[in-house]
Amino acid sequence: MHHLNFKPVTAYLLVIACAGCAGNGGGGDVVGSVDQSLATAESAAQTGRQAISTGTAAAKSVPATQTELSNLLVSRLGVSQQQALGGAGAIFQAAKANMEPQAFSSLSQSVPGMDQMLSSAPSTGVSSMLGGAQSKLGTAASLASQFQQLNMSPDMANQFIPVVVDYVRDTSGQAASRLLQSALTTAP
Repeated sequence: MHHLNFKPVTAYLLVIACAGCAGNGGGGDVVGSVDQSLATAESAAQTGRQAISTGTAAAKSVPATQTELSNLLVSRLGVSQQQALGGAGAIFQAAKANMEPQAFSSLSQSVPGMDQMLSSAPSTGVSSMLGGAQSKLGTAASLASQFQQLNMSPDMANQFIPVVVDYVRDTSGQAASRLLQSALTTAP
């Protein structure tokens, strides 16, 4: 992006104004036209600043990090945007089922777009049916069911997990990724 620098224009206009004043006996027309030119230049600068500000605000309204994860999944695994969001949401739901509420709350706050991903995941009752010592097995069954609902092979969950865990490590740190990985580790 090019930044407009009005200082040379302003200096040039002032030189013209002074020259006009000296040669004109202090004629107000030249000064008036310099003032008008400066006002026009300032107005153009303000319009440019507003356009930049509007563009920045629009860019901030789209959660970039959330789309970064889904775009990463789309590019690495060749899935659709809907499958990427739903699959990531399913993985985070599975982690939530196996984590302490405070730990998951901390994780969800460190991953931008978590709410949208969670709401994009298909619902399943498998993990709630299996509990206790079988919660890890329930996690695998739940993920398999959710990935099938997204028209993906249940094996795709095993391809999603490392991408999501690496993403969490890169955006939220090593401790968060270890916590997520631990919650997703399935029993043999």
